[in-house]
Amino acid sequence: MVDDDTGRDGPSLELPKLGRRRPTATKEPKPPKVPKAPKPPKPPKPPKQVETKPERRPRPPVRLPHLDGMLAAVLIGLVVGLGIVGLTWASLRGCEAVQGTSSCGGVGYPMLGVILAAMVVVGAVLLRLAQVPEPGSTSFLAVGLTAVLALMFLVDSLLDRAMIVVLPLICAGSFAAAHWVTRTFVEPPTD
Repeated sequence: MVDDDTGRDGPSLELPKLGRRRPTATKEPKPPKVPKAPKPPKPPKPPKQVETKPERRPRPPVRLPHLDGMLAAVLIGLVVGLGIVGLTWASLRGCEAVQGTSSCGGVGYPMLGVILAAMVVVGAVLLRLAQVPEPGSTSFLAVGLTAVLALMFLVDSLLDRAMIVVLPLICAGSFAAAHWVTRTFVEPPTD
């Protein structure tokens, strides 16, 4: 048996429809689509307010009190000389603790080189803070001169207690001489 509504044969499990059938609607032509007016551009979003920390004033650069270049060089020479004495003493005590003797052996020369290099950097930083011209070359020349004088004239007495005073004085004199040399013979930079 062919069902008229569905076009299938066989019994249908659908409930019978009661009432009249709806007439099919006739399709009316659709009106032509009118293009929509373009949407106005959205105004740009204001930037999000980011919570800002209160502005900190820039720190003024760290500087030592203004001293004459020669006086600053002498005082910094004393500080560097005390640093050389202190680091050398500490390295000798370290070698004694590790090796049981005050001689550092093969490690001694590189350790001395590191101490002198560190003191060149410390001297250059302090001279720069004191606004002394040519701080790097002055410090390098002064520490090198101190090492040469100590090894030429004081090698036999470098471990005496008197070196706590003598070596910083030699270093101060070396810084004064190095400052004089760099001030006298280094041409000022031209713009």
